[in-house]
Order: sequence, then C-alpha cells, then structure tokens
Amino acid sequence: MKHKLQKKHFISLAVLLSALALVVVGSIMAFFSSTDQTTNKFIGSRFDISLIEPHWNPDTAKRVVPGDELDKDPQVINREHTNGYIYIRVTVPCDTQMVDKADGTPLGATGMNVPMYKFVNTAGAYDATFSAKQTVNDHWVLVAQNGNDYTDQVSEDNNKQLVYVYAYAENGKLTALKQDEHTNTLFEKLHLWNFNESYDPDQDHSVLVEALGIQSDIPGYTENNINEIWYDILSKEDGN
Repeated sequence: MKHKLQKKHFISLAVLLSALALVVVGSIMAFFSSTDQTTNKFIGSRFDISLIEPHWNPDTAKRVVPGDELDKDPQVINREHTNGYIYIRVTVPCDTQMVDKADGTPLGATGMNVPMYKFVNTAGAYDATFSAKQTVNDHWVLVAQNGNDYTDQVSEDNNKQLVYVYAYAENGKLTALKQDEHTNTLFEKLHLWNFNESYDPDQDHSVLVEALGIQSDIPGYTENNINEIWYDILSKEDGN
C-alpha cells in the first residue's frame, strides 16, 4: 500500500551474554521513506524518539548469572512535535537444548519455543512456564498473528531467536504519544533461565531491544490498526 512520507525513528539497545556476564552495547539508526524517495535518504526532519532504561546498571549486569534477575526497564519518549505511535521490539535467544528446569535437569524437549530470558513486570511476576509466553506491563499489546505468543521467530547461524513486538495501546487502540510524553515501561527486569554446561560462549545469546515510532496521522490507517501499521508499514520499512 502506498502512503505519504512517514517519519519514523529506530533505536536499539542490546544486552550481550558472554561467559555468564552481561555487557551492553548500543546503536542508533534513523530510517526515512516515501513513495518517491529511496529508503534511508534523509529528507526533512526525523521523527525523534528516545529509548531509555532508567534503572539500567552495566556494573550490576557484569555479575548476573543464570537464575538471577537483571534490572532493565525500557520505555520511550516522544521528542517530536508531531503525535506518534510507539512500538517496541525485543529479540530473545531461544535455545531449548541448553535450558534447564528449576531442579537443574535438562528441559530436553525438542521443538519447544523457550526463550532464555523471561520479562518481569512491575509486580515482580514473570511467566514461569516452558513456553514462549511473556509477561509485560499494562498498556502494551503483543503484535502477533495466528494466536502465537510471539510475533516472529528467526534463525541465524544456527541461533534460534524469538521476536516480540509490542504496541503502546489500550482497549484495542493505539495511544498517540504527544511531544515529551513517555510510555510506561515495557517490563522491569529480565529473568535469566537456568542453563547447562552446553553453553557455547561463541554463540550469540544477545537480547536486543528496539523502539520504533511513526507519526499518528497515517493516510488510510487509524488507531485501531495496531497489527496493520506494524505489518504493512514499520516491519517492511525496517527491513524485517
């Protein structure tokens, strides 16, 4: 579907697991597109959002081991004068073979989608089942098709990952964030599952958190089009 120039901004923060320690790396990219311009050609002003994590402490992250919880509370601020819709995408490693049960015995079930990290909400709750389900804070809605507990799954270099996309919405409608307004936190902590000695330090087990924003006045779309705005516009223009 063709649409007029949409300003959007893409920000990412990554948590990288290595030798039982967590290290943070970060990057920022901006994407621009229109029906008559090449994607990523800079035109006019950007749609300016900020992804922040107020309680993130890299020193604490260095001491996190399996079974621990790491403070990580992503939220987004709209810096643009234009109202915008906000989405957060979290990519989580999924490795059933190295995930252990609470008693330390291998999970041992093939074909199960078990993320190595579970999201912990403000009440301190997280989904403790061996499934792809996650627990997030109020005002966030999972974007998914076919009744899945995740938005997508990818496999790169034999590393399986689960992708979760959440829209900032309530009662089935996207919330248009005004300038300088911020979202609720998506979650408060990451709970790291037990994993066994099959852990390979050379394998990528990073958790990537990304914020994507788009102006709310999108021709042909309304606040009710939560999934459509993601699948028709943002995911395609972002290249995923």
